[in-house]
Amino acid sequence: MTSAAPRGSLARLAMKLLWRDWRSGELNILTAALLVAVTTVTGIGLFTDRISNSILDEAGSLLAADAQIRGSQPLPEIWLEQAIAAGLETAQVTTFQAMVFGPGRSAELASVKAVSQAYPLKGELEVSTEPYGLIEKTQVGPQPSEAWVNSRLLAALGMKVGDTIGVGDGDFTIAKVVIAEPDNAGGDFGLNPRVMINAADIGQTGAVQLGSRVGYRLLLAGDVEPYRLEWLKQKGEHHRWRSVSDANERITATLERAESFLLLAGSLGVILGGVALALASKRYATRQLSHVALLKTVGVTPNGIALLYAGSLVVLGLVAVLVGLFLGWVLHWAFLELFAGLLPRELVAATSQPLWIGFITGLVCLLAFAFPPVWVLRLTPPARVFNSNVAGGTINTARTTTIGVVAVIGLVYFYSNSLLITGALMAAGAVAIIGVTLLAGLMIRLARASGSRLGTTWRLGLASLQRNGSQNSFQIMIFAMALMLLFILTLLRTSLLTEWQQQLPEGTPNHFAFNIFEQEKTGLEALLAERKIPATPFYPMMRGRLVKVDGEPIQDRLARLEPEGDDFRRELNVTWSSVLADDNEVVEGDWFDAADADQPYVSIEADFAKALAVSVGDTVEFSFGGQSVESVVDNIRTVQWDSLAPNFYVIFSGPILSGSGAAYLTSFFLTPEQKPLLTDILAAYPTISLIEVDAILKRIQSIVGQVTLAIEFILGLVLVAGLIVLIASVQATLDSRLQESAILRTLGARARLVRGALAIEFFTLGGVAGLLAALGSEIALYFLQTELLNMAFSVHWPIFILGPVVGASLIGLVGLLSTRKVVRVPPLMVLRQL
Repeated sequence: MTSAAPRGSLARLAMKLLWRDWRSGELNILTAALLVAVTTVTGIGLFTDRISNSILDEAGSLLAADAQIRGSQPLPEIWLEQAIAAGLETAQVTTFQAMVFGPGRSAELASVKAVSQAYPLKGELEVSTEPYGLIEKTQVGPQPSEAWVNSRLLAALGMKVGDTIGVGDGDFTIAKVVIAEPDNAGGDFGLNPRVMINAADIGQTGAVQLGSRVGYRLLLAGDVEPYRLEWLKQKGEHHRWRSVSDANERITATLERAESFLLLAGSLGVILGGVALALASKRYATRQLSHVALLKTVGVTPNGIALLYAGSLVVLGLVAVLVGLFLGWVLHWAFLELFAGLLPRELVAATSQPLWIGFITGLVCLLAFAFPPVWVLRLTPPARVFNSNVAGGTINTARTTTIGVVAVIGLVYFYSNSLLITGALMAAGAVAIIGVTLLAGLMIRLARASGSRLGTTWRLGLASLQRNGSQNSFQIMIFAMALMLLFILTLLRTSLLTEWQQQLPEGTPNHFAFNIFEQEKTGLEALLAERKIPATPFYPMMRGRLVKVDGEPIQDRLARLEPEGDDFRRELNVTWSSVLADDNEVVEGDWFDAADADQPYVSIEADFAKALAVSVGDTVEFSFGGQSVESVVDNIRTVQWDSLAPNFYVIFSGPILSGSGAAYLTSFFLTPEQKPLLTDILAAYPTISLIEVDAILKRIQSIVGQVTLAIEFILGLVLVAGLIVLIASVQATLDSRLQESAILRTLGARARLVRGALAIEFFTLGGVAGLLAALGSEIALYFLQTELLNMAFSVHWPIFILGPVVGASLIGLVGLLSTRKVVRVPPLMVLRQL
């Protein structure tokens, strides 16, 4: 700052210049680019923060908690004390079998669920005062001496609400009919005889004795992760940790993919905003050269110029960032209100983190993309006042590019917190830039050669492409990058939604039947066939425990390998079959043939085999009720666990134990009109157990719908960012186009000829950029789908036709609208400024 220009005067001058440039529209694109970058990041951040947390919170109702510890042994009291000390809400559930008695000592074997006073911690119980009556929702379980029963048990015993029911040795008053529990997979309280009592009444039943098969659960709600890490240090082999993500793999997978998609979209928004900001800032700096030269003639020093424009930019940036934060907040609220009926009823409050991320993003974009061109203004010589051909300060392209690349990498990683997303985008960008730069010039020359035999308008438009080859190559690179990012987002969105819809196709099984014995299997198969109910195969099922791998005791192997999870330590449901299910795929070895039924062969699920380092040819030993069975691993297969069809970690080639009884398992789909069939099945086969999963399917479909809406919303934001990049790129060449138009019109060219040449130029640029964008998007999609989203990749052939068409249409229209000024400004006015 010089003595000739006091700081106060310079500050006032900065505000005047800022106001002048704002009113003249010089700052429109620059401000819009910064607004879009901040609004996109903030809006996505707030949206994902609230929706993801809210959906997970709602999904917690499927466990009646955020997490639970479950096991076959009583839970150590110290675990409950530690949970309370950690500030967690707690509840306890105990399950066991007991005989229940009605009038005349009619009896049924029922599953009893004893719950503490705080149950459920998440979700609600659905109850009624009569079977299939008006449903009431409550978050309080039965009081002492009360019993809540399901409709089937009431019907079986011929009882009603208010009667006295015997549970083991105790008598209880039936207070409610339970329709559904939050942590029970089946509707109508599981369809099997069930009783819920207060945990204080367990002793009164006399049903829990030494040797009884009892399940124990400690329910937890709150910030459970620190407690889980501490609990893992002291857990035993009889207890398992189960969280919302463990219990609902389909929901978790959907949310993880959606979050990755939204973070990817936000990262693309940041990149597009940064590119638009850099282009707009460069044009703004170029148009300020004459003003800077004039300021220098009245004594403002280079440092004063730097402070003047830096101060203006900081004020503009802070205002734009604050407005962007506000718009991000407003947009996320508007979206939530618009789709309130499809989103969780109670949304978790937003945290401040997305706002800080948006603020930091805005400042970094300002410093990295807008400052470098403006900073060079201080080097403009005063002589430019007299001769506009005098060059201004030269921008160090290498330094500016390095700053921009480092900023983009830092912002994308800071925003996504994913090395994979950052690396994939940077690699795709580098390949695209190199490829586009090489191909753009070639395609421009080809277009020029093909246009030499066409009319005047075509020759003029294509000549402009050739004449400004380096500039147009840069524009094609910008257009292609913007289109490529939009294609990536659109195609990913389509692939995600298609895969999610395929996960829940029409007719997905919504009922499971198990405990089906040999004498009941034939009759049930006939009944389902008679009613034309499609069912999965009937799988024989036995429970067994893996005890050795290649002669090594399983406990020693687990201690050596330390695999995650508890599936290796517990009893497994195993089956035998010679038919490979549609949702299973052999990845190592070969599936059994008919001759293998008499051989000791076994098929192992891929993740299970990987965790235990099991390969084809290894020997495994299982224990079934104390009887050992040794088998050879014949093949390893992957399983689609989210297909809602019966699936198993272990499948034998033939019957496991000769003469041993096995229960069967199947699943089938029923429409609401076919539900009465359940009553017929239970009446004919009272020992069969049935589970409805309609509620889970509806909840999953609801979550997929919520995520779909989020993706549509974010795609719109990124599309706006892409359009701003296109406009900024065209605006960057507006001055040179004005000069060319003025010269042509002075020489007699009509406005229609100039407009037609511009149309040919932009439509050709768009077509070339669209073709290159289609190629680049396919390469990037391969890595994103296979590595980031764990999806199968397939080539999107239509994009190679739609890409050039969309590119030509979009860029052609945007280019023509952005260059309307070229044929409207009188040539004399332009020539006077040369």
